[in-house]
Formats: sequence, C-alpha cells, structure tokens
Amino acid sequence: MLASLLQVFSTGLGLAGYYALVAVGFALIFATLRIFHVAHGTVFIIGGYVFFGLHRLLGVNIFVSAIAGVACAGLAGLAIDKVVYAPVLRRGGGMFSVFIASLGAALVVEAGFLAWTKGVVSVARTGMLDIFIVGDVAFRALDFSIFALVAAAFGALYLWLYRTSSGLEVRGLTDNADLAAVVGVDVRRTRNSIFLVASLLAGLAGVLTAYDTGLVPSIGFKMLFIGVVAVILGGVRNILLGTIIGATCLGLLTAFAGFFFPEWITFTIFLIMIVLIIFRPQGILG
Repeated sequence: MLASLLQVFSTGLGLAGYYALVAVGFALIFATLRIFHVAHGTVFIIGGYVFFGLHRLLGVNIFVSAIAGVACAGLAGLAIDKVVYAPVLRRGGGMFSVFIASLGAALVVEAGFLAWTKGVVSVARTGMLDIFIVGDVAFRALDFSIFALVAAAFGALYLWLYRTSSGLEVRGLTDNADLAAVVGVDVRRTRNSIFLVASLLAGLAGVLTAYDTGLVPSIGFKMLFIGVVAVILGGVRNILLGTIIGATCLGLLTAFAGFFFPEWITFTIFLIMIVLIIFRPQGILG
C-alpha cells in the first residue's frame, strides 16, 4: 500500500507541474490586465496539437516539434489579444464583453480541433513511458522531467519579474495600472510581454500533456478551470508562490482522489473552490 501511495504522490507532482504552468500564466494576465482569459485553455491545446501534428503525424524531431508547439502557443496568445480583445476594448467594451469574446474564441477553436480529431485522444509519443524502480516503487521518468522543466520555467519567470526592467513594469501594472501608465510605463509593450510569456507557459504545459496522456479538444476548458481554482487557492498577491502552492495542492488532490474515489474528483475541486470563495476569497497567501 505504501508503494502505491508513493507512486500516486509522484504522479500528483507531475500533474501539479501542468497545473502550475497553466495557472501562473492565467494569474499573470488576470493580476495585471484584469482579463478573465478563458481562451488561455485554448492556447494550451494549440501548443499540444501543434506538437502532436509535427511529431506524431509528420515525424519531425521531438525537440523541434516541442519548440514549435510552444512558439505557436505564444503567437496564438498574442493573436487572441490583438484580434479579439483589443478591438472590443477600443470600441468601449468592458471586461464582461472581453470575457464573452474570449469564451467565443475558445469555443470556435475547440470546434475546429474537434472536427479535425473527431474527439479521439491525440497522444504524441509512439512508445511506452520510461519507468525506474526504487525498492517496490515504480516511478515515471517523465514526472521528474516535468518537475525539472517547471522548476526551470518558474526560475526564469522569477528572474524576469524581479531582475529585469520589463519585469518591474509588469509588477507595476499589478500594483497600480493607472499610476504605471502615468509614470511612463509602455503599457502596450508590457501587455505584449505578459500575453507572450503567459502563452508560452501554457504551450509548454500543452506539449507535455500531449506527450504524456494525450489531448482531446475539451481538455482546454478543464485545464483552465483547474488553473483558476489553483489561482484562487494560492491567491494573486504572490503570483509565483501562490500558484505553486495552489497547483501542488490540486495536483496531489487529483492524483489521490483518482486513486481512491475517481468519480468524486470534479465534485471535490468544485467544493474546494466554493469553500475558498466563501471563507477565504483572497487565497492562502492573501
């Protein structure tokens, strides 16, 4: 039993890595621009499906395919802001209008992938995942690779936010967007940086998911929902640490719930979100 629990714990940390990448990108956009970026889940599946198409269907090198998938996700995020959000805001639309536009864009892209894949699970890898045995416990090598990649991504994100001038501008928007514009922050350039970085992170999560368990078109909304709950759980006062805490809790919860009572996973996540919103809407670190 202990061996099984350790295996589930390892799987939970792997899930936490996916959740953290999606959640921190969503939190970055929401905290700075106050946009509830529903299409963030769409960016996630775009990265994954580009990787799947190149590597599995066309036989392109796995690393080239992965880089292309992440890059396409980054460009898709920028395009959504430029083509969908910016025109709505220029014409006087409020945040609710942007939310509806984001939802519409997400549904359109999901429908396109559904027509292409017919809803069949798309797995980018062609073989079995490597495992290694420690005592009686079998661990997936991929989970440790995910942990390393997420740690590197969060490390790079920390350096960008706290060691560069553009990162300082991003944090300025988070604290007071109006004042940041008054003191000379280039809001348009900073906005582009935010969407690009957030989308690249979501694309990386999509690539890893496509290689691991595979994609279906509807998984974008599922990952967005879990990412939002992770942000609520951790709080947006400290974006990096908050999303790590929230994603880790949800990753472990999902893994153990799937092991003991899989039919209650969605219910459990909804319950956590409702309880948090009622009793601690600012999150754990709020």
